Amino acid sequence: MKLRNQLFGACISLLLASGVGAAQDAEIASLQRNIDIFSGILEEALGLDNSSGLFGLSLGGIDSAYLLGQGVVFELRTPLANRRNRMSLASLNSAMQSLQNRRNPFEAIRTPTLAADPQPVLPLSDGRGQANIYYREMMERISNIDYSLVVSNALQQASDSARSLRSLGSVDENTYEQMRTELEELRVSMRTNLQQLREMEQEIRSADDGTNLEPVTEPAENGINSRLNALLVRIEPLRDQALAKAAELKQRTDAAEQAYGLRWQQDLQEFEADIYVAMCDYGSALRELPAQENISIILTGLGEESVEDTRRRNKLHILSKADVLQCQNGDIDAVTLQQRSAQYSY
Repeated sequence: MKLRNQLFGACISLLLASGVGAAQDAEIASLQRNIDIFSGILEEALGLDNSSGLFGLSLGGIDSAYLLGQGVVFELRTPLANRRNRMSLASLNSAMQSLQNRRNPFEAIRTPTLAADPQPVLPLSDGRGQANIYYREMMERISNIDYSLVVSNALQQASDSARSLRSLGSVDENTYEQMRTELEELRVSMRTNLQQLREMEQEIRSADDGTNLEPVTEPAENGINSRLNALLVRIEPLRDQALAKAAELKQRTDAAEQAYGLRWQQDLQEFEADIYVAMCDYGSALRELPAQENISIILTGLGEESVEDTRRRNKLHILSKADVLQCQNGDIDAVTLQQRSAQYSY
């Protein structure tokens, strides 16, 4: 009899526990439906329902979850994160250009270099005679006007800057294509003239076989000088034009990055303010959320940057439901609600 009573009591306890569990599951399911409805309201209020990117892929949206005893968590995806990635790519281009500038073509205009040429100038044979001396002087002069590496670096930096300007939205596609065409024309012109310089170099090298002891005739000397001068007249303006274009586009890119960053910060602040306005206007829709629990909002990829952590960080806003209801009732405004919230990046 005693054992039967114990078994009966255990069964009653199990039934009560299962009943409580079922009731709790039903409450959570109802709360989750309430949260899903509010997610749609918030998504529309913040304009995240019509944010589309490449190939129509959505850049905005809200995911939600309920944590028992803690509250609801909304994870927001916004186009602001994508815009931040553009800014990061532009900054990376600038950083790469800074590394290239350690070989500074803007200051080393007169530095002779043949590093970019697959067939560098080699010393002429050490023959005797006036001819050999003259040819050596010509070769030294050629080496002093070879700006292949200088121009190559300048045009590469200009191309990087043009891509950054397009990425930041500072130039449209037509303007970008015009920039590319201009830079390509410069590159082709410089390549053509440098090829002629190589041909002249080879011609001088072939003329000196190390045994020619006779002086160079005046007509021959004048002919070589004239051709070299003509090349110099064409090459130096091209070099100056390439360097000027690289410097101009670098300056424009720096200004565009700064302006883009300021606009992005302003847009982020406005977006965060809109979140609190929306919580004041529609927060009461979370009526089934327990009054003592919180509303947490994660802004994906919008956290404050850290020197120690180079990963893209998120930002978290934590609001109490009690404060949201006060704002809904008009006891506080959206600004005060934002001031009362806890915020941090992780």
